[in-house]
Amino acid sequence: MVVIDGKDCVLGRVATYAAKAALEGESVSIINAGELVIIGDKNNIVNKYRELLEMGTMAKGPFPPRTVEGIVKRTIRGMLHRKTPKGRDALRRVRVYQGVPEELKANPGLTVAKMKMDKPIHKVKIAELSNILKYREV
Repeated sequence: MVVIDGKDCVLGRVATYAAKAALEGESVSIINAGELVIIGDKNNIVNKYRELLEMGTMAKGPFPPRTVEGIVKRTIRGMLHRKTPKGRDALRRVRVYQGVPEELKANPGLTVAKMKMDKPIHKVKIAELSNILKYREV
């Protein structure tokens, strides 16, 4: 079992690591998902996610996620072949938590140096993005 601590880590790097581990058959848990970071200009990132929310209709969708767990899991899903049995099974092995659940408190979590940010100026935390998207009328 792989436990990844998302504090100050880049979302894309964590997602690729989690997708590879899940495809290899390991169960993956990502803790502190709200602390994950998307690097880039905040306005551009928020506008990109708002465009996703405005697509389609209320009846047909698409229905993009607005929660922290949903945003992270959807990012990982985009890196897997979700329409094949291997990809579906891999996605089932991935768990995302906003905090640290009781069963994982004893395990401190894995933090790989490649996942950490290199002090970027422009960044948005997933929890902040989720709060902006939750209270947006579409």
